[in-house]
This record gives sequence, C-alpha cells and structure tokens, in this order.
Amino acid sequence: MRPTEARVVAGSLLPVIRRTRTLSTPSRLSALAVAGMLLVGCASSGTPVSWGDQADENGRGLAERNFLNACIESNGALSESRATTMCECVLAEVQGSATWDDYKRLNDHFKDKGDEVTESGLADMFPWFTDAVAACNT
Repeated sequence: MRPTEARVVAGSLLPVIRRTRTLSTPSRLSALAVAGMLLVGCASSGTPVSWGDQADENGRGLAERNFLNACIESNGALSESRATTMCECVLAEVQGSATWDDYKRLNDHFKDKGDEVTESGLADMFPWFTDAVAACNT
C-alpha cells in the first residue's frame, strides 16, 4: 500500500491510514473522505432508489443526508464548518459527474470489499469519485 492510501475496517467504515511519512492535508482529507461517503444504504427508513428519494422538509433526499452525515463524521479532525463545506462540495461534484447507478456500484463495491478498498483502487475503478474528492480539497 502506498503511503497515501487508505483502507477501511470492515463494519466500522472508519479509515485506517498507513503511512511512513506525514501526509499532506489534502491526502489526509482524501483518505478520510473515501471512508465517510459510502453509507447510502444504511438508514432504517429503507434503501433509497435515487438521490432525492425520501426527501426531508428541506428537499434533501435520504441518500444525500446519509452521505453528508457520514462524510462530516468521518472528517472529525476538521472544524465542523470546514467538513460541511468539503462534504457538500464532494456531494455536488459526485452528483454532477456520475449517475445514481454509478454511485450505487461504488457503494456496493465498498460494502463488498470494504477492507480491501484503497484510494488507488478507487481511482482506477471510480475516477469520477476520486476526482470529486480531489476537486474539493483545494
């Protein structure tokens, strides 16, 4: 595993960063963001079938709420304001560059192989996702 890669502990979705040197802030954010954004199907209200499915009073769908909540929680080392801004940015980038089905494939891949997921593997299979994370780390 390269120094900037992250893997996720099965069941916890908390990032485990292995490094031999200090990572830059964007690298740390990327690793944390990868773990935090893949909880779309984990709500007790049921599995969403689109971004806007099961919208709340503000018009935000269940998948969007889950995505943002998990992302913000996974980036606890940041201020809540910075984490919220970054996570909202990543969500907008993902929604603008991938279909719902693309995102479901990423989510399913993460659920099935969570303990084997690395940033380089995600970049190979889901470049739209890693591009979204990178775009929001500037």
